[in-house]
Amino acid sequence: MKFLVVDINTTTSYRIKKLVNDNIDIIVATNSFEAINRLTNHIDIDLVIIDVKLGAEDGYELIDRIKMLYPDIMVLVLTGLNTRKSFVQALKVGASDYVLKPFDDDYLRQKLSGHIEHFVKSKDIPDYSPNQIDQAVFHAVKKAVQENYELLIGLMVIYHKNPKSNRSTNFKDLAILRTLTMEVTKLLKDDDGIFHLGNNGIVIILPKRGLKDKEQTKTQFVNVLDDFIKTNEIDDTFVAGAFISLPNEINPKKNALTVLAKEVEKLI
Repeated sequence: MKFLVVDINTTTSYRIKKLVNDNIDIIVATNSFEAINRLTNHIDIDLVIIDVKLGAEDGYELIDRIKMLYPDIMVLVLTGLNTRKSFVQALKVGASDYVLKPFDDDYLRQKLSGHIEHFVKSKDIPDYSPNQIDQAVFHAVKKAVQENYELLIGLMVIYHKNPKSNRSTNFKDLAILRTLTMEVTKLLKDDDGIFHLGNNGIVIILPKRGLKDKEQTKTQFVNVLDDFIKTNEIDDTFVAGAFISLPNEINPKKNALTVLAKEVEKLI
């Protein structure tokens, strides 16, 4: 993993380096030009740690630019600005976390460990394109029809009721989605399939489970995700989900995900 530390005070990067293990590379920048240059030359940077007090430069504008260029990168603000306005502005431009200076080493180490854990978990789950998921659903439905058994297809969506939280990718999106996907896998049987769809969707394929199992299955999956969100105090994040039974509820020739997406939209 690689962290980019953007701070006019170079001792900050030195302290952070002491808090993480040797497997993490720390790259340093002291201004906006250097930060963008480092990101351009090191496209595998996972986390940007930035002080929004960059002298005459605007750190919030830099965060906004970073998120536009590299939306999958997480940004942690590490600053002495202790105001609600600064905190809210950081979230608006896409920051995932906000830590105040002077910081306690153990507290920042814990924060970084949490982000690292999410990165590690997220990499354990492969990426799928919408077309690949459509093909997986198609083949599952085809097999169910050929072998004459029922099939449940589910779509779980993570969303934020506060529109200001709906950034393209942040702590409440990709990393948490993949962590939640891993929680859902604990409910699956050997023949079941699971895919994450974009930054906020989980598609679940459950062969040989019928219409009579639908409501119980939906409740079970939603409860697992809700419990995880509440236990980890992930504020302003909610779950909506729907399942359909094939061939009982829709024609197997229809696009199941399109039907599910419309059902979930009614719940959000």
